[in-house]
Amino acid sequence: MSILKQLVLGMLLVATINANAQNLSEIFAKSYAAEKNANYTEAIAAMQAQTYTSSYEVNLRLGWLYYADKKHSESVAYYQKAIALKPLATEPLWGIIYPLSVQEKWTGVEQAYKDILKLDPRNSKANYYLGSIYFYRKDYTTAKKYLQEVIALYPFDKDANLLYGWSQYYLGNTSEAKNAFNHVLNSKPDDSSAKEGLALLNK
Repeated sequence: MSILKQLVLGMLLVATINANAQNLSEIFAKSYAAEKNANYTEAIAAMQAQTYTSSYEVNLRLGWLYYADKKHSESVAYYQKAIALKPLATEPLWGIIYPLSVQEKWTGVEQAYKDILKLDPRNSKANYYLGSIYFYRKDYTTAKKYLQEVIALYPFDKDANLLYGWSQYYLGNTSEAKNAFNHVLNSKPDDSSAKEGLALLNK
């Protein structure tokens, strides 16, 4: 009898899971249709069924929809929920950068990039953006560290070489700066910033 009960309960559980999955797909479809018409209020309302408050996918989508609706604090809150639900995912970390950037919360943006690199240390975009942040803070030593990671992966990358060249220039490393600027000119022969850097080095 107990085995029969277990089988029945198992079948009911599977049926419930399948029904929930189908319902969630319908909710997403309704939300996408509303978003297509820029009706973010309806798109958000469709996703806010109480049954799915612990769903990673729902919280991730709400983070995006609130960002699209220019409600940036709410967007951050939902992305944070998604991050908590899937701590090994970089997807919500990339997402949260959008509303944080609009709010000019640069410390939060910086931390998001660092958290991405904890999970994906060789991610070229995160390394480049962190390098850029430190470059414009005039912390050229730290900028150089992140930009080197990008150049190791993409030696011919114009943007990384340009910032790396200027970082080396400001650090007084003439040879390294000249080499980086020349790499830039090999990629874009008319790059005015690289030409300026070389002109300063040749004085």
